[in-house]
Amino acid sequence: MLSQDSPSSVAIIEVQVDGRPQKFSTEATTRSAVPGEVTSGDGAKSEPLRISAQAQRLDFRFGPDQSSSNPPVRFRYRLEGVDEDWREAGGEMRMTVKFLDSANNIVGATDFVARGQTLGWAGNVGQSRFVPHREQVTVPPRAVGVQMELFSGGDEQTTGIMVIDELTVSHGLNTNAPNEIHLFSSRQVDGKDLDHPLGVPQHWMRDGSKPTIAQVLKLETQEPRHVLAVVDTDSKRWGAWRTGEDAIVPVSPGEVLELRWNEMYSIGWGGSREASYTYLPPGEYRFRVQSVTETGEGTGEMTSLAITVTPRFWKTRWFLGGILVVAVGALLAGVRYLTWRKVQSRLQVLERQRAIERERARIARDLHDDLGASLTQIALLSELANADLAQPELARTHLNQIFATAGGLARQLNEIVWAVNPANDTLEQFTSYICKFAQHYLSLVGIRCRLDFPDFVPNYPLPAPERHNLFLATKEALHNIVKHAQAGQVWLRLKLDADVLTLLIEDDGKGCDAEATPVTIPNVAGDGLFNMQKRMEQIGGRFTKQNRSGGGTTVRLVLPLPKHAIETYVKN
Repeated sequence: MLSQDSPSSVAIIEVQVDGRPQKFSTEATTRSAVPGEVTSGDGAKSEPLRISAQAQRLDFRFGPDQSSSNPPVRFRYRLEGVDEDWREAGGEMRMTVKFLDSANNIVGATDFVARGQTLGWAGNVGQSRFVPHREQVTVPPRAVGVQMELFSGGDEQTTGIMVIDELTVSHGLNTNAPNEIHLFSSRQVDGKDLDHPLGVPQHWMRDGSKPTIAQVLKLETQEPRHVLAVVDTDSKRWGAWRTGEDAIVPVSPGEVLELRWNEMYSIGWGGSREASYTYLPPGEYRFRVQSVTETGEGTGEMTSLAITVTPRFWKTRWFLGGILVVAVGALLAGVRYLTWRKVQSRLQVLERQRAIERERARIARDLHDDLGASLTQIALLSELANADLAQPELARTHLNQIFATAGGLARQLNEIVWAVNPANDTLEQFTSYICKFAQHYLSLVGIRCRLDFPDFVPNYPLPAPERHNLFLATKEALHNIVKHAQAGQVWLRLKLDADVLTLLIEDDGKGCDAEATPVTIPNVAGDGLFNMQKRMEQIGGRFTKQNRSGGGTTVRLVLPLPKHAIETYVKN
């Protein structure tokens, strides 16, 4: 094997990505210990050339290493990951038919181009087989003769080998010339020094910038044969075999000629060359350039360049992994959120059920405490009135009491109906009802009622529990004024500050015993005050009672308005 420091005869000269030159370093070359065998291993590893997946075009320029003392004859290349097999860098040889006039001037020509290698080529002439080739040409005007040429230099940088045998020209039926003319046959060949590559067959001559490219090869078969060949190992010059003047085939204009020959060849490129690839998908690639002989056998010398096409960031593993993590997290969060929503929905249903049960219990309690007591009183007064029918004055008194009790019962029933009607669950409905109630209630006892309410009361949602307890606390305060304050007038004031509702009930009566009355135990402060405080606490509010300067009492009922209630109002 070559050491990693051994110079290679092949080089990757330049790499461009979308026309922009790149900096790169190739890996060390290797040489097989067995002649003709190319190893695929690499020497010292180097950093791969990294290009973006957005690149549209990748160009390589390669050729002989100018510093090498033994430049290669021919190159092959491949991009592993794209090319399934080695690709020839180019080159072509030709079988040319030249048409001559009577002065041996060329009046026309037809080229039959050969590229790559023939089917069955085995790496050398001895083990390869001939492939028959057949063509037809039409003789142009003024042509009277045909000359054949086996030419190695379609391009001067072409290298390789082309071998022919059994070359014949057949005339059409409308000619007096022989029907078939053998220009070369290994079984009938005559000439000088045919066992030497530079021998000359009869009727043939060499031509070119390097005539020795045209050679005679001896095939070691059961019957040794000599064949015509062009063996081009020089990428800067060319050579050719041409039929001599004594072998010009006579023809007539318009005549159709049939050409037949057997051929084998392996043709490539020996100079600098370019290879291009477009729109490479993300992945790992390796561009290799291999040195081969003129017959296509590997010399073991190779240079390579590792290439990494980096994917777009949304196709990278870390991004896809991140997306997976985010997706799983989002899925778990979604499941957790849906579970939470389900639990919250269930809790809301339970809370509504509890609220309904509490409301039913309250209605039952009110019916039992208020209506039940009033109906019992009416029943007792009816019995008394019935017993006192013989005493009209006494019976009339009982009937008046029944009338008053029935009126009070009707008002209580109206309050209960108002409290349970969902249409009244707004602040506007509450203020309207409390104003009417206070004016009517106080007018019955001759107390003047003054109202201090905002000109515009927002229609905030006010649920039934808050509305009912606030009404009962206000009613209790009015009842205490009527019963104990000996007042002449009452002020009912409503204040709305941000999200807090404050209801003030003021009177000009005799006031209470202390500046401020804390209420904690019913037996100390009275059942009415304790009930007001309890009702306000149930709905998250506050209750205070204190003397006014100049006489009278002020009852303060403070209720925070839920934010969702205000938001609902603003949204609607």
